Amino acid sequence: MSHKTIQLSFFIVFTVIVSVMLFFVLKPYLGVIFISGIFAVVFYPIYEKFVAKLKGKKNFASLITTILILIFIILPVVALSTLLFKESVNLYNSIAFNGSSQNIISQVNVLLNKFSSLISPDIVGSEINLALYARNVLNWIISNFDSIFAAVFGGILNLILMLVSLYYLFIFGGKIKKGLITWSPLPDEYDEEFIKTLKTSIDAVLRGRLLVALVQGAFIGVGFAIFGIGSPILWGFVGALASFVPILGTSIITVPAIAYLLLTNHIGAAIGLLIWAAIAVGLIDNFVSMIFFRNKIQVHPLIVLFSILGGIEVFGIIGFLIGPVVVSAFIALMKIYPFIMFYKKQSANDENIEINSGGSI
Repeated sequence: MSHKTIQLSFFIVFTVIVSVMLFFVLKPYLGVIFISGIFAVVFYPIYEKFVAKLKGKKNFASLITTILILIFIILPVVALSTLLFKESVNLYNSIAFNGSSQNIISQVNVLLNKFSSLISPDIVGSEINLALYARNVLNWIISNFDSIFAAVFGGILNLILMLVSLYYLFIFGGKIKKGLITWSPLPDEYDEEFIKTLKTSIDAVLRGRLLVALVQGAFIGVGFAIFGIGSPILWGFVGALASFVPILGTSIITVPAIAYLLLTNHIGAAIGLLIWAAIAVGLIDNFVSMIFFRNKIQVHPLIVLFSILGGIEVFGIIGFLIGPVVVSAFIALMKIYPFIMFYKKQSANDENIEINSGGSI
């Protein structure tokens, strides 16, 4: 074995050992680093605009962008998460202990059972119990909320670390990108194409599909609050998830709510919510999609839904971001795959030409 081979082997083994140790050192904060990285990618165009307006003052631009993210994204998420948990507990207690017939779950359950009684028993073998399903869903939200909340905003320390990381990621984002390109064994143009496609995919999924879902969920919550449906934040959250379901979409939430208002003789509110659902919630999808999906990669909402649910199942609440990002990375890889294969074939042809040329001398 040559001395050079020994050096290379030692370097590889030592690098692997150090990398493993580094992973365990950073493991408690990988979630914070990952969220900071996602925010940096999504909001980097805003940071660049501030840099341009401030005539190249990157530190000040990064500080302003980070503060805006804190005020308009992080703090509202914390507040809404707290209210969501509170409403989930209240509704769960109402269903599990009070047995109130005046909540939407009980009324819609009565409607479904009346409908099922008109259908042959061969088709519907047992009574529909929507309250049971609702209790299971709410129980999952409540039982996992502590770990969910801790994973995303696990105290003041993690929040500070996330903001500091985001601040420096904005400033050194360009250098990090160049470093990744340097370390990658692929040709630089393919690395550039992959990074570009990854950013576009993340933008389409997070600032596109996810934003549309959040806007629709917000409108559902506002509509429910206006027309007297309880727990509007909770139902807005469920409506945001329902918006990813093809064909049915937010009607999964709005139709039972309208039925509930009809059953409780709130005819005017039912008509108002129907109009609200058709105009404010239905048309907002087309309006927001037209703005944010223009010239962007189209990702089917069902794929986004599976990526979110699967990510949460595997990684906890942070999987809400990891899942879509993994999908985005897969899309980026598939887009550059033909170029990689062409490069591989081209390299093989060049090697054969060199061999043939060498043999003819």
